[in-house]
Amino acid sequence: MQILKDTKEREMRFSVNPNKHVNGVAHRRRKTKRVVKNGHATNDLVLSASLDGNDAIFPKILELYVRPGSVVADITYGKGVFWRNVRPGAYRLKATDIQDGVDCRRLPYKNGELDCVVFDPPYMHTPGGTAHSTHTPFEAHYRNNVSGNQTISKYHEAVLDLYRDGGSEAYRALKKKGVFIVKCQDEVCANRQRFTHIELMRIYEEMGFIAEDLFVVVRSNRPGVSRMVRQVHARKNHSYFLVLWKRDGRKEKWEPPR
Repeated sequence: MQILKDTKEREMRFSVNPNKHVNGVAHRRRKTKRVVKNGHATNDLVLSASLDGNDAIFPKILELYVRPGSVVADITYGKGVFWRNVRPGAYRLKATDIQDGVDCRRLPYKNGELDCVVFDPPYMHTPGGTAHSTHTPFEAHYRNNVSGNQTISKYHEAVLDLYRDGGSEAYRALKKKGVFIVKCQDEVCANRQRFTHIELMRIYEEMGFIAEDLFVVVRSNRPGVSRMVRQVHARKNHSYFLVLWKRDGRKEKWEPPR
């Protein structure tokens, strides 16, 4: 009986001291499962990396960060690939492109008019103008393999200039807490690794944006064959969606749409 009593006393002392040491080893009391109210178990979550295409991940980004009915300006709309799987009428879309005569560096919107801006310019320098055939309209206007239009920069720096100028206009036209969705890709320029997504986040944060999220889109097919004497850097087969928002005074906490 005394042994049983001693055992119970030991268990009681252990239960109120989760860091009790037994034989020199720290033991913790097992925690009870946390109960989350008003939630439901699901595996249908938006992940940070995906093998799906742009038209699959983009609607999920909108669902997370842009309230239905919001005014969204896609200032590099192109063929509208991002919007293929977005429910028509879910957002008040303003679709413009350089091919339509609307320059992303000079937007036709008032200050603080937009809830969201989507930006997907050519995101690598293109010697000879052939590396980005899908951006042919941009190549004629934003040539960056030489000293480009309206910029004294060349190569990768010209790419950053375009992102900087377009981002500055987006900042002007966005409301406070407005969302800025940017598509980009890292590149190797002049045999130097350029982590474009990091450079852009620094540029945009200096403007007053706050980086909130990042999505990685991995190509499902292999990159095309390139001629090279010796490979030095890994070949890029992924790109990014950056999600930023316009700072609201001193408030730096993101509040999701309801």
